[in-house]
Amino acid sequence: MLPHPPLLVAIQDPPSRRSVLPTFPGFMSIAHPPPGRPRVAIYVSRTLNQHLSCSTSFHDSSEMLSVDVFSPEGLFGTPHCSLRVTSVYLLRINRPPYRSIPPERILSFLSYPHLVLGDFNLHHPLADPCRSLSEREFTISTRYSDAAFDVAYHLLNTPGVYTHFPFDTVSRPLVLDLAFANTTLSSLVSSWDTPLPSTGSDHVPCLITLKPPAIMLPPPTPHWALLDLDAVGKALDTFSMLPHPARPTPNSLSRWFDISSSRPTSLLTSHAPCKRPCPRSKPWWSPRLSSL
Repeated sequence: MLPHPPLLVAIQDPPSRRSVLPTFPGFMSIAHPPPGRPRVAIYVSRTLNQHLSCSTSFHDSSEMLSVDVFSPEGLFGTPHCSLRVTSVYLLRINRPPYRSIPPERILSFLSYPHLVLGDFNLHHPLADPCRSLSEREFTISTRYSDAAFDVAYHLLNTPGVYTHFPFDTVSRPLVLDLAFANTTLSSLVSSWDTPLPSTGSDHVPCLITLKPPAIMLPPPTPHWALLDLDAVGKALDTFSMLPHPARPTPNSLSRWFDISSSRPTSLLTSHAPCKRPCPRSKPWWSPRLSSL
């Protein structure tokens, strides 16, 4: 069981009846409109859709679909307001580039976070280092890996972790499902793993976890609005600076300066209560305090 339900679920070659996808409680399905059988589908959690804006990008090919998540306040504690998730399902064809979608259409440069995942039907030594590749397999897969590196996309798969287990007992397991994240997103990826049980498909579910936004509370600071100005004024009437050293040396002068500068600070903070830390806390200074 997962500690938290997934927010986005991308499925390649989903089961459908008369081009209608199955429904699941708490999720809304997105796929290319009929006619034709949907090749890719993305299920969006209604919880996510209630808090953030989601839009769909339909590409020229029915084997590719993107969902954009938008928040005007930024995502993952960054200034980026958009996140794109693209699901692909590459089909084998008998002419160059030997796959249904060329790499430059899948892996394009974006200035905001972009996650590309799906069934690539490719064999590459980076994802499956123990597999012996033919020259043709290596040439086809290298075009996609080179396109990813050219626009700074990182492969998230753990090398050698299989994602496809054939139902027959003759064929060996394969790594066909790949996930790429561009540089903007790769630092926000917490893990890529296959911890979920079989769903009845010959492909295992791959779980990608993104880091939640890191909210760093500021340290306790004086609540200057509640400063007891009358008490500060009385204390300043009798306030005096420490005499400087008669024969100062660099060390003694430095100690005198540190002690002298800390005394007025301690006087002010001792008459102001600390306010509750808040992510929106800002330093504040009173004009009356400047006069005192």
